[in-house]
Amino acid sequence: MRGIGRNAVRVLVVALVAIVVAAPGFAPRASAQPGAYTGLVIVVRTIHLDRSISPAVLTPAGEVVYGRGWWKPGQLNDDFAEHYGIVEYALSPESASRVGPRPLVVFAIGVSGPVLSNFKTDVVVSDEDALRIRDANTRRRFLQQMRVAFVNQPMARRLTY
Repeated sequence: MRGIGRNAVRVLVVALVAIVVAAPGFAPRASAQPGAYTGLVIVVRTIHLDRSISPAVLTPAGEVVYGRGWWKPGQLNDDFAEHYGIVEYALSPESASRVGPRPLVVFAIGVSGPVLSNFKTDVVVSDEDALRIRDANTRRRFLQQMRVAFVNQPMARRLTY
């Protein structure tokens, strides 16, 4: 680097960063975005989702992102969970009251259910969305506060006749 000055190296680094940030499909991590998310809304489309008092949010590999078995001992507010459930079921993202004014909104890629159950109570999110959820939760800890809503919008409900 003898022939290249420090200013030239700085300009090159800034130019490379600008190219990466402007690349199509680039999305900054949730924690890098201004403000913090106040909750989580998961929209389930074209798939039926059964309601449950203890659903889970899973990755495609079955890893728990939120829900059944996610809390550490003493971390769950049992009274709140028993009375209201660990998620709110809302008709639309806008009508979800538990998630606050600026929720992170992601879309389910499928539904699943507990072993030996015929009910589909768990939502499956992509690995990328699971990472976004975990990353956003580090700032406000909305998962620990049960600020989560599922919005079930099956195809039949969206059709207009």
